[in-house]
Amino acid sequence: MTIAFLDVAITIEYVSTAISLVCLPINILFVYILIIERNRPPYNTPFFRLCIHLSIADILMEVFSTLFFKFPSFGVFPDTFYKENWSVVPIAGMQYLGHAQAFGIIFIAVNRFTAVHYPIKHRQQWWTPKVTKTLLLIQWITPIFFMAPLFFTDFKFLFSRNSGSVIFAASDARFHKNYFLAMAIVDGILINSIVLLLYGAIFVRVHTHVVVRKPGELALRLALSAFIIFICYLALGVCSLLSALTPPPDAWVYRTMWFVVNDVLCNSSALVLLALNRPIRKAFTRHLGIFSYQGVSTKNNSLLQAV
Repeated sequence: MTIAFLDVAITIEYVSTAISLVCLPINILFVYILIIERNRPPYNTPFFRLCIHLSIADILMEVFSTLFFKFPSFGVFPDTFYKENWSVVPIAGMQYLGHAQAFGIIFIAVNRFTAVHYPIKHRQQWWTPKVTKTLLLIQWITPIFFMAPLFFTDFKFLFSRNSGSVIFAASDARFHKNYFLAMAIVDGILINSIVLLLYGAIFVRVHTHVVVRKPGELALRLALSAFIIFICYLALGVCSLLSALTPPPDAWVYRTMWFVVNDVLCNSSALVLLALNRPIRKAFTRHLGIFSYQGVSTKNNSLLQAV
């Protein structure tokens, strides 16, 4: 690759990291507001419970990836910071948090699907507090099984002097290829295909069914918000698949793409929901002291219709 291409890639990563660090306080404040509003409609619904935990996973991923992968590339930590006996920790942490995000995105998609296709059962039978708590436990416990195989092999720390990239590669080349290819297939193909089908069914239902569409197309707004977040995850899955098919010494080519898309994903939940949903935006600005609280109308309100 040319020096000019390297310079562009590194510059993009610098800009992406700077923007992410600026957005980090917004994400934290967004989670804080949803937590303190959790007992008030419409924030006391399963959808917002899921959003809280997805946003927490996003924040942790952003902090973790910046600390362990970006700062060393920018020269913040010396090469000796990464020791061979614990170099598995950064990659294992990324796998854990990445799959916590994945399960959050899946559950939100299922929540929107049932809200649109089976609204009565959605409210009265399926999305009970017990079910929601069980799904949240699954979101945070199941990723352990995805990262567990990483602790059965040794990892080495690779630092590219040309690109400035930080890469962790398994000492066993076959394990490295098989594991990351399997994860890329699960994340980039299987999960994305399931979620894409769910959103396809949601949008078809909203646009064709008069009972869903008539209240003001408000059910579409939350579904659209969640779909945009999913698109970021879809792009991340494509980068993961390309990276898994590339030998570790050359993986830096997709590393920058992956981290830029990951920055977008980690900041998408709060920003998209704030941008597309006025009641959330009003609650956010109210807690900043910009507007006083006047209550949220329950009439023709998309958020309340999507419980």
